[in-house]
Amino acid sequence: MTPADELRAAEERLRMGDHRIDINLRNHLRTLLDTAADTVTAYPELGDDHDRDTCDDYACDLIGATLDLARALNGDPT
Repeated sequence: MTPADELRAAEERLRMGDHRIDINLRNHLRTLLDTAADTVTAYPELGDDHDRDTCDDYACDLIGATLDLARALNGDPT
């Protein structure tokens, strides 16, 4: 599964309506995940695993944090 796939799968889970998440928050999270998926599709290298402590790239850090969110929503153990 690519990073963009992971982000889109998490966005789908939110769209399908996890009732544990407030509807307003769900919509904001969906937008974040969808935008990140589009970004990783356009710039696949941002989805690569980086050493975020030394990688001085805010886009890399943001995509990494969003991928962590997607993986948590998708139940990925990594």
